[in-house]
Amino acid sequence: DRGGDWSSDVCSSDLACSLPFAQVEHPAFRDFIRYLRPAADDLLPRSGDTVKTDLQWGYDNKKKFVKRALQNALSSIHIIPDNWTSPNGFGVIGFTVQFVTEDHGLQSLVVRIKELEGEHSGENMAEAIMEFIQEYGIATKVGYFMMDNASKMNTMIDKVSDELEREFDVFYDPLPHRLRCSGHIINLAVMEFLIGKRPRMTGSYGGPSEEEIEEWRKRGTIGKLHNIVVYITWTPQRLQTFTVLTDGLRLRRDNDTRWNSWYQMVERALRPKVRQAITVFCAQEPALQEDALTPSDWVTLAEIHKFLEPFHDATMANEGVQNSIADVLPTMDYLLHHIEAAREATTIPHLATMMETAWAKLADYYELTEDSPVYSAATVLNPSFKWAYMEKTWEDKTEWIERAKSRVGQLWRQSYKSTFSLPVLRPGSAEEPTTRRLNGCKMWMNEQKATIFNTDDDEYEVYCREPVVMTPDPLKWWLEVAQRKRCRLEPDASWCLCPATIAIHEFVCF
Repeated sequence: DRGGDWSSDVCSSDLACSLPFAQVEHPAFRDFIRYLRPAADDLLPRSGDTVKTDLQWGYDNKKKFVKRALQNALSSIHIIPDNWTSPNGFGVIGFTVQFVTEDHGLQSLVVRIKELEGEHSGENMAEAIMEFIQEYGIATKVGYFMMDNASKMNTMIDKVSDELEREFDVFYDPLPHRLRCSGHIINLAVMEFLIGKRPRMTGSYGGPSEEEIEEWRKRGTIGKLHNIVVYITWTPQRLQTFTVLTDGLRLRRDNDTRWNSWYQMVERALRPKVRQAITVFCAQEPALQEDALTPSDWVTLAEIHKFLEPFHDATMANEGVQNSIADVLPTMDYLLHHIEAAREATTIPHLATMMETAWAKLADYYELTEDSPVYSAATVLNPSFKWAYMEKTWEDKTEWIERAKSRVGQLWRQSYKSTFSLPVLRPGSAEEPTTRRLNGCKMWMNEQKATIFNTDDDEYEVYCREPVVMTPDPLKWWLEVAQRKRCRLEPDASWCLCPATIAIHEFVCF
């Protein structure tokens, strides 16, 4: 590379560790590198501007390969946009894409991070996404969008659909391509259970106002705990006093955007040392007298903790590269059943009411999954589930099953079904060779196979008829020789990636 290995490493380290580019100009830093390798001083950039230039060169060079990979992808390009505000106050939008590569691998790449001009509106997000689509030449390959549940995301994908048709004459139906983050859905159900609409916060340096404190107190036990935690953690002096009482254990505080923060706050408060410290602290602080937790409040907190634990488990179970959209419906079923059981078991009437609101919120999003057939398709293409899962879970809702089967079948035929069929030779068929005698034994075996494998069927129909197979890794199962062999066109043909495997890449792994 242009600057030598050490120069490249320094540039990468600056970027990965969020160090300023001018770090290479600091004498102490250069002394440190020189100590590790004296000859490196001649290879290191001498200014931050050089580091910036080298990084841009590296980005532009790599971009060519990424662009080629996206254009040659076997699958559609699925996009996950994300907005945030950087520590230095810039509004930023980033895109991660996922696709099946030419060599049949699943690839996930961060392809763009840029400043978003203006507010984080759906229109502005769509403009940034269309710039990316046009720049990389993938207008005909745009797949699904995985996003949170904000209404501006609907605006964004509608705008992308309009622009794709206007600029590229590409029809793109936004409704079935708009997928929803399951972690965000779980968090919304939790918040509906706990507090409904979150009270307004001013974020003033002097702490929450009396009106804000009273608003939280109206939320009952959980609001009182919130007030206590905010009060104690607002100043380092109070926090120091509290940690002395707990032998060093700190409180956890709820947060708007950090999932499971409420569960963690309650879990920490219920620890014996922390519970005792909260009781002592509230007794000593006049400002906390109205928020002091009674014995019945502690009983309520224990039941809230028990109720929230499955939501925590569901969030954690859906994290990581091994989890995908195939887990969304089973996860939501798990939580809906949990809420129903908890509502029947609770002896605290107001908690039962809170549980009903959580169930309603989750059920609303469960119903929205019907907008896109890929939720059902991904579940069915997991060999551990297939249609047996729906038939068991929805056993009293046959119309759901039939509707889902129809939509998944339509999705398969329109987007993934093979254009070829497996040749099965029969005596007297038009495809029978006339220049040499056919092997009678092989012909008989082919006929026997034909009684099992109907050549009018496709891979999806055959797959659905086969028994459920328990496997911890659906993608690995689909890439086994036995599954890939379904697509072998003739005895001496090389292996190819069957449409079912492309579908499993796209759905079970997205």
